[in-house]
Amino acid sequence: RSPGAGEGRCAVCGDNASCQHYGVRTCEGCKGFFKRTVQKNAKYICLANKDCPVDKRRRNRCQFCRFQKCLAVGMVKEVVRTDSLKGRRGRLPSKPKQPPDASPVSLITSLVRAHIDSIPSATKLDYSKFQESVPCQFEKEDSVDVQQFYDLLTGSMDVIRKWAEKIQGFAELPKEDQDLLLESAFLELFILRLAYRSKPEEGKLIFCNGVVLHRLQCVRGFGEWIDAILEFSQSLHRMNVDVPSFSCLAALVIITDRHGLKEPKRVEELQNRIVGCLKDHVAAAGAEPGRPGCLSKLLGKLPELRSLCTQGLQRIFYLKLEDLVPPPPIVDKIFMDTLPF
Repeated sequence: RSPGAGEGRCAVCGDNASCQHYGVRTCEGCKGFFKRTVQKNAKYICLANKDCPVDKRRRNRCQFCRFQKCLAVGMVKEVVRTDSLKGRRGRLPSKPKQPPDASPVSLITSLVRAHIDSIPSATKLDYSKFQESVPCQFEKEDSVDVQQFYDLLTGSMDVIRKWAEKIQGFAELPKEDQDLLLESAFLELFILRLAYRSKPEEGKLIFCNGVVLHRLQCVRGFGEWIDAILEFSQSLHRMNVDVPSFSCLAALVIITDRHGLKEPKRVEELQNRIVGCLKDHVAAAGAEPGRPGCLSKLLGKLPELRSLCTQGLQRIFYLKLEDLVPPPPIVDKIFMDTLPF
């Protein structure tokens, strides 16, 4: 057999496989099995010794061993979205497209550049509104803080859009898919990027326009959500996530399967390339002792982010009920479209 003979084979069962799914070349059967298992959080039991053969003929005999093999060959469960179980119309698998000429190295370089271009320069941070102690507030000022909350959200919308357009392959997606991906991921990206920039140990929040505010200045608008964001920020800082890893992680937040995509296959192909970049980077950079499981810890941040996003939606819902300030149309649209029910 030639060295490349296994290239068109499923890494799990050896069946024909035309492209990658969740970071590994697999057949449609194993892709579907893996996705369903993760979405339903299914727990399987092996009736033998947990070493059942998994091949094309016997892959359906033991679900436990099949799922363990999926994980063993490197399928990434954290990129399976568990919050959108609505079924899409069945689609025939499209012919495998040749990946663009861009190599993984140039993809990660472009992701890093997009990230750096979208963050405020450390020398140009705006401390003009920063106050560590907030005077007792009267009710008339509440609306000012709520307006500030909405302004910070809407202000980051354009920055995130410009950042997304610099992700290789994003601008080539249909305009409707770009808008859907952007609006669906907006709150998660707002949280992730804010958490990475901020200085939680000092209670400083650094927003994408360079404005620096103290935690106390955000409490009236953000409510308890601000403390959850700062806690998430601390956990990111403890992990010492470098810029290339963070750039890939942020890209995976937006480049993911969403209900209603016109070209889900293209999105999945791009997602697989980004997962590949992240795996390669972590493997090359993470040879230090003391960093075992770095990739899984990093990808474990994605489900945390989805939970924080739900908290953000709850906060917007509360402010809508309070009705001090009407939400801007774009925030209202994202709120209505992103509701998990």
